Amino acid sequence: MPFSATTTGFDDQAQRLSRLADGLDHLDPLLTQLADDLAQLWQDNIDAGQNERWEAGPSYRVQSLGGVTLVDSGQMKASILGRQTGPAEITVGSDLTVAGGWNLLAIHEFGANVRATSAAWLTFRYPLGSGQSSNRSTTDSGWAKKKEVRIPRRPTAPFDWDRSELPPEADTFVRSRINDYLAEAMQ
Repeated sequence: MPFSATTTGFDDQAQRLSRLADGLDHLDPLLTQLADDLAQLWQDNIDAGQNERWEAGPSYRVQSLGGVTLVDSGQMKASILGRQTGPAEITVGSDLTVAGGWNLLAIHEFGANVRATSAAWLTFRYPLGSGQSSNRSTTDSGWAKKKEVRIPRRPTAPFDWDRSELPPEADTFVRSRINDYLAEAMQ
């Protein structure tokens, strides 16, 4: 009596593993999507405003002048880009610099001590307080002169710099994107 055996399921598994291996060898689509998504998440975090990682609350100066902390012209938020920078690496950030080559996004993420160097004073618009001339209201704005100003940290990045990790929201988001990519690669 002749004997024959038929295997079922193993060919399917081998094909799935092959597709998975191919997907892991070609991460460009995943990394490009992750870079774009994390840049968007960072922009959304700026729109959301204050979070538990801020050293100080909203900027009194900005609010008194009718603005929103971290939002002026929208240039900083619009400058946030994500891109693949290596075979298994992405970079998300901004190249936007202000006077003297300071990276504006880095100032808000890490804080800064700003000192007058090319002039005797730092001069900037500031709301005048009640200690000013009695014929001006407290909402008038004037100019402040300082030798040094401390800009507190107001991080909005989808990365916790102090812990060197993704905050829970960003971690869940990245894991979801990776899982979706792997599931698609196996089909």
